[in-house]
Amino acid sequence: MTQLRRTRITGGLCILCALCLTACYGDARDESWDRERVIIGPVAVKSRLAYVDTARDRVVAIETAEGSPKLHSYEIGRNAIFATPTPDRDHLAVVTRGEEALRDGQVDEDPMLWVLDLSEPEGEAQSYEIGSAFDRLAVSTDGSVAVAYFSSGGFDATTGVFRNPNELAIIDLLSEPSDDNPTLRTVRSFGSAPDGVVLSPPMRIPGAEDQSPRVFACILAENTLTLLDATNPKRREVTIRLGTGSEDAGSAIRPRELVFAPNTGTAYLRSDNATDVLSVLLNGEAQESELDNDYQPALAELGAGSGPADVAVWDDAIGRRFVLAAMPGSREVAVIDADTASFVTVSTPDPIDRIMLFPSDPNLQPRVALLASISQGLPRVHLLALDGISDSLVPVDLRTVSMTAPVLDVLQVPGSEQALIVHDATRTVLGLLDLTLGAVSPLEGVGRLDSFDFSADGNFLIGVTSQVSRVGVLDLQSLHPSNIRIDDDPGRVFALEGGAVVVDHSDAFGRATYIPAVDSERSDARVLSGFLLENYLDEED
Repeated sequence: MTQLRRTRITGGLCILCALCLTACYGDARDESWDRERVIIGPVAVKSRLAYVDTARDRVVAIETAEGSPKLHSYEIGRNAIFATPTPDRDHLAVVTRGEEALRDGQVDEDPMLWVLDLSEPEGEAQSYEIGSAFDRLAVSTDGSVAVAYFSSGGFDATTGVFRNPNELAIIDLLSEPSDDNPTLRTVRSFGSAPDGVVLSPPMRIPGAEDQSPRVFACILAENTLTLLDATNPKRREVTIRLGTGSEDAGSAIRPRELVFAPNTGTAYLRSDNATDVLSVLLNGEAQESELDNDYQPALAELGAGSGPADVAVWDDAIGRRFVLAAMPGSREVAVIDADTASFVTVSTPDPIDRIMLFPSDPNLQPRVALLASISQGLPRVHLLALDGISDSLVPVDLRTVSMTAPVLDVLQVPGSEQALIVHDATRTVLGLLDLTLGAVSPLEGVGRLDSFDFSADGNFLIGVTSQVSRVGVLDLQSLHPSNIRIDDDPGRVFALEGGAVVVDHSDAFGRATYIPAVDSERSDARVLSGFLLENYLDEED
């Protein structure tokens, strides 16, 4: 049997000897040997796959852009807890909790945010002291602002006695760290802690004296939505009470999803246990002091009096923004004109709780909305034409596509007018829906599709099944399947920018199979082994 070419790292080969040596020398060994070791990721960042090593305080990236894999490592702070790519996938952001000095020679390190440009092999990460041991991070779509916050389970009892769950750190990513950057804030609370933070795209506020675009942090919590001007983080926040519900805790209103109309300074909120979509329009007003806001929100409930289950937003050919809201309770979808707040409703045969717009390319105007009832598992989806949908004189064009099996999930194929339909919980029975034809092609797998990804051009589906040492490739244009045999059981598969495919094998020492392209032969692949231990024995305390 042909073996794949292998690249082994010296540190990985010497690990057994190292364990023996450190047992003899006791406290002389590096502290990283005694730390709990967790690998965060891998995280896809364009043509790179990044691993965060919490014991060695570093990021190791596999670069695939140059036709052969290369390894680069970057130093970060201690005790990494969270990592995410920026929305443009140009950088990797890592939150570290720091460490308290407990022995002579150690140095205290505060919680930090690290922003790494992985396209610079010799580059250093930009770091910001964020003040508290946050474990989540939101980054604005333009990459200008980040907000660090606590998740509901983010408190670590070993890090201190108290925790303020309503504290945030607002970081200006376009400016150097300073006494005012990051800015620590505690947002107003009515007895609840944040469930999440959503950052708006840059928006101009109608009527405000300052017409420069700014980013707003929207803090979601039970029965409240808090707005904070993240571009001017010292200004007071505005908290909107969404309702208290009844005494039954199950009726509490929980905000779940926000979509934005930046041209009009408007956000649209979908909440659990709410009857309608809430429109939040920001209107400019004069400031009384530097700490006051120059806006106030105007609220309106939009919809058909039935709790929204999903929302989607798009712009038409002349730049008008529309919001499509699914109302399963009344079996309707509401089409809302974001500029005027007027809306029309369309009756649907099923209680819709999933909306997807096609084509999915953000640079193209969507022409059709796919509507599905995922919670009911019904064997059909519906296609709603969007052209003229808000014009009462244009007949509604709603088509039903029937299938032979229940629809349990729907996934968009990037940049195309195709959708992947999942028919069973183990993802062994799939269908490929062509929205231009309204036809479904059935697909079958030899086992559960445990990990999959789409190529950047949307032409291929790449998948793996655990305990099956193969990578499956499906040409989404011709539906021709092919396989690439690999040497080890797969963990996760990633289709990276530039066409390379990397299979991570879930090895604590680092083990991955690099495949140059989806049409590569087995002989073109390479195995990287032990790369997370590179230079481990050469490091000094």
